[in-house]
Amino acid sequence: MQPAFSFPNFSQMYPHEKRKLKRFREYLRYQYAYRLYHKQCGQFDQFLNQHPLWIPLFQQHPYRVNGLLSTYCNRHWGGSKRLQAITTNLMVATAKFGVERCQHLLAKGTLTLATLTDSLSLNLNINTIDPFEGFFSLNIQNTETKQSVYDASFTFLSEKQLLIASIQGPKGEHAQEIVRVVTKQLHGVRPMFMLVNGFRFLAQQLDCQLLGIPHRQQAKYRWNDSERLLFNYDEFWQENDAVKQGEYWCLPADVERKPLEDIQSKKRSMYRKRYEMFDNALEQITTQLS
Repeated sequence: MQPAFSFPNFSQMYPHEKRKLKRFREYLRYQYAYRLYHKQCGQFDQFLNQHPLWIPLFQQHPYRVNGLLSTYCNRHWGGSKRLQAITTNLMVATAKFGVERCQHLLAKGTLTLATLTDSLSLNLNINTIDPFEGFFSLNIQNTETKQSVYDASFTFLSEKQLLIASIQGPKGEHAQEIVRVVTKQLHGVRPMFMLVNGFRFLAQQLDCQLLGIPHRQQAKYRWNDSERLLFNYDEFWQENDAVKQGEYWCLPADVERKPLEDIQSKKRSMYRKRYEMFDNALEQITTQLS
């Protein structure tokens, strides 16, 4: 019997690349990586055929196997570590989310975890931005336009550890205005910080320690273009009260809340609505994943 999954060839991974020079370069990269990690590719085939739930993830977009061939979440990982990280992530996701939710994710691409405001939701997704940064993501989405406001990819390192591997906000000339409007809708919480709060709620429900990727280990980091990176992960995790523990940044499990009596009277209404949003989001996530 023919196995349900076999590692994709170059043509399957790059079916639409028409630029000859680009296609040639990618072909050389593919051949080099496939030969270098041939053993891991075979083990990956075996894993997916033993766990066919996740075969559609790579059949829908064969390019995702580049997570094994090139980079997956932590740019310091070699081929064997990437294989172990990918298979662990998929096994833990199955255990944490359950088969039915995983099937829904694979079929629909997204699952709403919580309604934050009348026009914003927190969603669990199959990551469609870059498989190098993980196969799953959380995002804050405009429920009217279905456009993502902020997106963050993640991977499970173990049954007890969830690693945030990337964060990406809006781009273009209207990016700052989008963030300003959404911050107001989120009762004064900037969307990138609300997204981290969403991860805190998710990690609490899944009984996981929440970790952040160090800047120099992030999948997209390159030493020779670091000056062009406007976002520093180390600084961002510290803004979220994270502490470096071993290889990763460890984020506090709880969302910070100031006592209402310590807040200026003119701002108490905003903070009260903010805390109600937090409580409602946690309650919805708990219900969705229970």
